[in-house]
Amino acid sequence: MVPAYMIALALNVNCTDISSWVNNYPLKKGMTRGLKNEITSPWEAKKVLIVDDSIMSGNSLKSEIEALPEWLSARASTLAVYSSKPFRKDVDIILEFLPHPRAFEWNIFHHKVISRSCVSLEGMIRRGDLNSNKADLSFRYIPSGVIDTIVSCQNESSRHEVESLLANSGISYRDLIMADSETNVKALESLVKFKVEKFKASTAEMFIEDDSDQARLICREAKKPVFCLNDNCIYNPGDELGTRFIKNKVKYLVWKVVNSKLRKQGFFL
Repeated sequence: MVPAYMIALALNVNCTDISSWVNNYPLKKGMTRGLKNEITSPWEAKKVLIVDDSIMSGNSLKSEIEALPEWLSARASTLAVYSSKPFRKDVDIILEFLPHPRAFEWNIFHHKVISRSCVSLEGMIRRGDLNSNKADLSFRYIPSGVIDTIVSCQNESSRHEVESLLANSGISYRDLIMADSETNVKALESLVKFKVEKFKASTAEMFIEDDSDQARLICREAKKPVFCLNDNCIYNPGDELGTRFIKNKVKYLVWKVVNSKLRKQGFFL
């Protein structure tokens, strides 16, 4: 629903879910927001845009459309933010082609890729808790699956405390690597070297890091993908800043074109 709400806000039109549309439940809006076209029920809308965040096989969206009464489906157009195919006939508008393998920032800790990842322990801990006693630490991310390898700059002497913290928090993993007394984790260069060595020695395909500078350096040195929690992006080997800038500009231009077309066609969500 989040992409649908964002599009609705940009177009200044109503937004509702499919069930409410089918049942014609009254539309709701904030007191301070005046809509371009005031309607009180979904059936008053002559054109409706159905938005999905991502589409792969297309079966889910197809099932939703087929379940609609024919007179309602005739009013509908479809949009997918991300598609696993560059061209397809089962959706009207695609904003971005994103082939597999892929993972999204909002579910990366609940995606099967977590079982093939090295994860920085400190990156999962709430920022305000980093200087607290280990017993008082709490996690901002609790993975649903088993992490391949957790890498921590905590000293090996505190392994029992860290293992207890992870167990009490319900975090599962195959391997926990901690710094020894010879590793200088206070210096950025040494810390990155430590993480790169452990990443390259593991079977993990991706590293998940919170610090932006470390993420870029780990990617460069390990020559493997690194997902940065702070930047909400994946750094890939050979992915230059100029290339990313151009891609972002293209995405912005595509959004402007789509936004303009939707306004002209008078979509009501």
